[in-house]
Formats: sequence, structure tokens, C-alpha cells
Amino acid sequence: MLHKTHWTPVERNLVIETAVTFYNEGTYTPLAALRQAQQIVLLPNRRRTMQSHSAVPDLIKLLKQKAVQEVPKQKVVETTTPVKIMPPAPPVVVKTDAPVDLVEQLVNTITQRFILGLRESLQIAVRELEHEFKIPKHNPEYNASGKALPKVVIIGLLGDQVHAITKEFSDRYEVKCIDTDRAMGMAPPQANAYLLMKNFINHPLYHKYQAFPNHVLIDGGMSTLRMWLNTKGQDL
Repeated sequence: MLHKTHWTPVERNLVIETAVTFYNEGTYTPLAALRQAQQIVLLPNRRRTMQSHSAVPDLIKLLKQKAVQEVPKQKVVETTTPVKIMPPAPPVVVKTDAPVDLVEQLVNTITQRFILGLRESLQIAVRELEHEFKIPKHNPEYNASGKALPKVVIIGLLGDQVHAITKEFSDRYEVKCIDTDRAMGMAPPQANAYLLMKNFINHPLYHKYQAFPNHVLIDGGMSTLRMWLNTKGQDL
């Protein structure tokens, strides 16, 4: 029996928004648009097998509804003189081997639209995480003045690295470490800085956090991360 992948609200919206772009070009069927979209915005282990329309009828229905809303309405121009109607321009076919810049631009645009426009999905995700980020009154992360420590989210560390960094800098930062797969499917938690380990993240994840001005790309390993926390991080 095959295991069915269940998408998070964030993943679902990313796939639908991307599929609308392909579908409205006029060269993709709804099913083909969904397949193409998940190839761009999802990691391989989060993609679903879409063998036929019957496998994803709810996604196809939602795609068509979104596509109708996205199609711009043409203005009617009144004139007393004959108007020569030009033939429509040939549709642009986006292939899986499209230039990297085009794919990255598409992913970046969709991600920014999702972050700014899909407030309802973000609010649901934030409410689920709200309890996790509440600091208890007895938490030692409060200093003598009662001021909370700077919140730093680190994405891409492995198990032993997470333990080492959390223990070493717990007296100076409120450290939260998130692995790459989880970071891709969840709404970014509130933080003073997002530290992205370049060697352990993918392009879609980087573009997701690139929208935040306080993101930092750590080009190196644990030594580079420690150097940033001991120097530039002190300004948070």
C-alpha cells in the first residue's frame, strides 16, 4: 500500500499558486500544471504521485477556481473607426529545463505573494506555534533587567550540532534550530535573525527566507556560525 503524502497548508498554497501561473499560459492541462508546480516548489520527498485526474480532484477544482480569479479582465475600447484585431501571441511554454534565473524568479515571486497575501494560512500556523514560543517567568533567558534575549533561528544544523550551539550560546541568545525539511513546510517563526547554513539548504528554502531583511547566509560550517554569533550577532 502506497503512503500518501499530506501537504501542509503552506505547501498546498505554494503548489496551487505556481500551478495557476502555468495553467493560465494556456499550454498546460490542470493535471500537468500541478505536476510542474510541485517539481519547482517542493522537495522530492514532499511530492505526490499524480497519475490521473481522479487522484487529485480537489486540487484540480481549486486550481480552476484560482485560475479564473487570476485572469486579467480586458478593457473594452469604444471607437468609431474599424479596429484591426491582431492575432494573439504564441503561448510561452515553460519546460522543466528552463533557465535557473527564470525558475528562481518565479519561485521568489510566488513566495513573496504567499507571505504577503495568504494571511489566513499564516495566522493558522502562527497560532499553532504560539504556545511553543512563550517564555515562562522562571526561564533563565531573562537577564537581570527582565529584558528577553535576542531570538535567533538557525536552519540546517544536524542533531549534535544543534545540541552544541544551543548549549554554548544559551546565555546570550534564545536559539531555535530547525531542520531543512521542516523549515520548508512551516511559516517562519518570529526572530531577530534567521541564520541559513548555505551548505545544508536548497534554493527554494533560501528564496523563502530571502524575503526577510534580517536573514543571514552562513557560508561555511560551525566555525563560521560561531564567529557570526560572537561578533555581528552581538548587535541584535
